[in-house]
Amino acid sequence: MVALGAGLLLGACSKDYLDISSTRYISKSDIDEISKYSPHLKDGSLNGLYAYNMLAFSGGTTGHDDFGQKGYDIYTDMLSGDMNLNSAIYGWYRGIANFTDMQNYAANPNFKPWRFYYFMIRSTNQIITDFAGVDGKKIPESDKDKAVVAEAKALRAYMYYNLVNMYTLGYDANEKILPIYTAPVAFNTPAKHTQEVYALMIDDLKESLALYEAAGRATMNQRRTVDYNVAQAMLAYVYASKGTNEALVEAARLSEDVMAKYPLATKDVLVKGFNKVNDNPNWMWSGVIDLQTNLDLVSWWGQVDIYTYSYAAVGDTKGISRDLFEAIPDNDVRKQQFKEGPEFEDINGDSEDYGELSILPVGKFFASDGKILMGARIIQSDYVYMRVEEMYLLNAEVNARLNNDGVAQTTLKKFMEIRLPDVSYIDGLSGSALLDEILLQTRIEFWGEGKTYAAIKRNKKDFKYGSNHLYYSNNIIPYNDARVTFKVPQAEILNNPVYNN
Repeated sequence: MVALGAGLLLGACSKDYLDISSTRYISKSDIDEISKYSPHLKDGSLNGLYAYNMLAFSGGTTGHDDFGQKGYDIYTDMLSGDMNLNSAIYGWYRGIANFTDMQNYAANPNFKPWRFYYFMIRSTNQIITDFAGVDGKKIPESDKDKAVVAEAKALRAYMYYNLVNMYTLGYDANEKILPIYTAPVAFNTPAKHTQEVYALMIDDLKESLALYEAAGRATMNQRRTVDYNVAQAMLAYVYASKGTNEALVEAARLSEDVMAKYPLATKDVLVKGFNKVNDNPNWMWSGVIDLQTNLDLVSWWGQVDIYTYSYAAVGDTKGISRDLFEAIPDNDVRKQQFKEGPEFEDINGDSEDYGELSILPVGKFFASDGKILMGARIIQSDYVYMRVEEMYLLNAEVNARLNNDGVAQTTLKKFMEIRLPDVSYIDGLSGSALLDEILLQTRIEFWGEGKTYAAIKRNKKDFKYGSNHLYYSNNIIPYNDARVTFKVPQAEILNNPVYNN
């Protein structure tokens, strides 16, 4: 442990300066530099975008918390209070957990997601322009090219969806926060109203679905990329976030359609450890990782999984809120996904002390060989971005918000029957109590998967930091608290002179 700890300490102590180069325009030299690690990016291909989504330092810094979408899933899970930083030995995430970074627009955690998502948007814009013209409305002739544009438009909407969730307090149609780019231009644009961003996301996703249908690919199930089903789920999320009655009806319809296309995870799947897409038929979208991906310490696994060569393995653990853990009934199969500290035994019987705050996900996620410490130096366990269980709980949620209690109960019961031996208690829930139960199950089910933060915001719910939280134990945090909302970064303000126009 000493040798590994020294290596981690050296990595964490490296300077992590803010890169204040323009976040709106990525120069050819930027592309050339990034392409050393992801050659597909030179031609703006979709493969390059998926690779970049897992790439270390893709947020423009040297931070060991900078590794694409799964890195920002950790940020939002921590801010929701459900993922605890149990110690701050190496410093990563300290400024997130104690809110100091969140209140400083010059801090890297505000810069990295902004830079990452806008780089991805620019790259999707290049693809869309190449295949569908400057306005993105040209319909390609070949089915293959139609599918390329469909995928790129869905990805662009997904990037804006994440920006909206992270950088706004919730849906406020007239709030101006995000610049919109629909072409790979070399100039800046001002912040647009939230309703304009939502209009773009909805148009993109509707056009994506229409293009997939025109290409004859509406029935394909890719599971490793953004296909028709994932685009439907993304549109359901956007509508649920918008929250108008009409939007909620659409979210219910779309989520129900997706639910029919995948099996729910079995009890065995829920406790064997999520790590490979081929073992999880309920996964809708994943990032496939192998030796060629060359991921190690700077990854989701390197920050969270105690079985990996990781910060968590040597004491910088990320665990579940005690209050959320205790809300899981003992006869709920998901209780087995977590184990309370301070001591844990690895498969060799050796004991490791991870501190009294730790309740760790030793049965939900673990890397390939399931050995604590040095178990996996080069990561070969996959990332999960979306699974069908999300659509079940989203469907139950939006139906509850529409006062369709019977439909919400039926969907929730089907979901919970795999997890609990008796779900009859759901029949007695209605109104706000039913919605609260659905949100509780969302928090339990998707711990560590980056889904709770958006659910809290779209439902305008306050949340409580657990009694074992490192900094704000037992504090009630409003969903629109500025301390848990990302700031438009200093780089944007400095490099976009028209931002406030």
